Amino acid sequence: MLDEVTVIIPTKNEREGISRVIEEVKGVGIKPNRIIVVDGNSKDGTPELAKELGAKVIQQKGDGKADAVKQGLEEADTKYALVMDGDGTYPAKHIPELLEKARKEECGLVLGVRREGRENIGILNRFGNWILNRIFNFYFGVGLNDILTGMYLIDREKLKGSLFEMKGFSIEAELVSYFTGVGEKVCEVPIEYRSRLGEKKLKVWHGILIGRDIIRLAWRYSPVSFIFFLSSVLLIPGILIGAYVAYYYFLYDINYYVKGIAAITITSSGFIAFLLGILSLYLKRMEIRLKKMIESLSREMRES
Repeated sequence: MLDEVTVIIPTKNEREGISRVIEEVKGVGIKPNRIIVVDGNSKDGTPELAKELGAKVIQQKGDGKADAVKQGLEEADTKYALVMDGDGTYPAKHIPELLEKARKEECGLVLGVRREGRENIGILNRFGNWILNRIFNFYFGVGLNDILTGMYLIDREKLKGSLFEMKGFSIEAELVSYFTGVGEKVCEVPIEYRSRLGEKKLKVWHGILIGRDIIRLAWRYSPVSFIFFLSSVLLIPGILIGAYVAYYYFLYDINYYVKGIAAITITSSGFIAFLLGILSLYLKRMEIRLKKMIESLSREMRES
């Protein structure tokens, strides 16, 4: 079963953790030639050490994690590819669990959800992850728990339509949005998260960039919902103008008729846009469910 998996490890100056990662991956039964280290011009000897341990090392052509993951996926020749960070935070013992989940439930993407060891994630990062997950789930109408995990398994045969437009650490959000947007099944498996070996690379401003890219992905995969929810922002000025009119009417008996009509009109427009946004999300979910039903029926017909 493990022969169906290629492990992709994007690295940049991960000498302190790469040995542990590769040894653990080999320890679960992955052959060294199925371990691809995509190195982003490390200066600390990471690629040399990875080669000594038997991994296949390729020099990254682009810049940032997204380009490294994309290059690794192109280099792999197995049905499944598992991506994991090279800093020792993700135990390789979970690889068989993610693979079994993908095979059993025909998942396009399996996320390793960081449940045990969350104390090893900084408080600010934890809060940022929580916010970004909520934004993503809201726009895409899903209920995923850890879209930004650094350990996930991909069915490469179901990934052929992805555009890979996002850069840097937004690659995980783009992959989840792609599989969600095209109606492929996104599964989750609880995993352990450990303390990082080496220097931390993810900064606060990376979280801001990821949030921006989630909005861009929402526009790409669910444009109708995005437009309606954006229009619902009209609720804010409508309510503020209405509160202003009510304040002067009830306290000073002053009537602002024009402002009152404007407040009602703007608030009503924003509320209707919000309701249409909710409706469009439900229609998107229905579309995804129908696609899954059609694919399931097609499989049953082929098997029979």
